[in-house]
Amino acid sequence: MSRSHFSLFLLAAVLVVTMARAQTKPEAGLLPWPQVKQKTEAHWKTTYPTEKILAIEPKGGTEYSSSQRAAQDTTISDWWGTTWITTYKEIHGSFARQVVLVTVERANKSRARFEVAALYKGEGKSWLFDKIAVGPVTELGSPGGPAAPADPQAAAIFKQAWAATRPDFVVASINVLAPPKLGQSGERRWLNYRLAIDAAATGKAPASMQGKKYRCTPADYASVLKWDPDKKVWAADDKMIQNINEARDCDLAK
Repeated sequence: MSRSHFSLFLLAAVLVVTMARAQTKPEAGLLPWPQVKQKTEAHWKTTYPTEKILAIEPKGGTEYSSSQRAAQDTTISDWWGTTWITTYKEIHGSFARQVVLVTVERANKSRARFEVAALYKGEGKSWLFDKIAVGPVTELGSPGGPAAPADPQAAAIFKQAWAATRPDFVVASINVLAPPKLGQSGERRWLNYRLAIDAAATGKAPASMQGKKYRCTPADYASVLKWDPDKKVWAADDKMIQNINEARDCDLAK
C-alpha cells in the first residue's frame, strides 16, 4: 500500500535537520502525548477508513524548535518552456515534532507498522495540530501468518542462496536497503527486498568481470523470500537470483 504522503515525511525530516533547534521549554509548554495520540488516531480513521488501528505508540521524545526552514516551489512558464524555482524561507515561532508508530490491520488482514511524524505549531500557550506526515512502513504479515525475518536474518538467507545459485560470485556481504514489501495470494506469502550485494566475480563470471569486486543492486522483484508453510521457514527464490543480470545490476565497487 503506497502512501502519497511519503514525500511530506521526507520534507518534515528536512525541516527538522534545518531547524535552529531550541530544546528549552516553549511558551506553549510541553506537548502532551494524549493530545498527539488523539489527533493521530482521528487523522488515520478519516484518511484510511478501511484500516483498523491496533496500536499507536510514541517513538522517542518530542522535538521542539524556535524556527524552521520551509521550501516553496514557484513555476514560471513562457514560450520556450517551464522553469521550477525552489526558494527557502526561515519561519520563526514555536514548533513541535513527535514521531509516532501506528500499527494497523488492512481489509485483507495483512498488518503493517507505519512511522509517522505529528507536527504542531505553537500559538500563545497552546499547541495547534499542523499535519501528519507518513513515512516508512514495516510489513508485519497477517494474523497467524509468518512475521518477516529481521534484516540480518534475511541477509543471511539471501547470502546462502547466492552461494548456492551464483558460482560466478563470492558474496562478502548483503545489506537490506528498505523494509520488505509483503505479497499475498491465498495461502501463498512472499517478501520483496531491495538489497545491496557486495561480491567478487570468480573465474566462472564473464572474462571482463573476473577478479573484480562489485556492488549489485537488483530490482526488488529479483530478491524474493517465499514462505514455506510445510517447513515453516522463509526461503529465497533461487530462480529469481539466477536470472539477475550482472551486466545491468552490478557496478564496480568504489
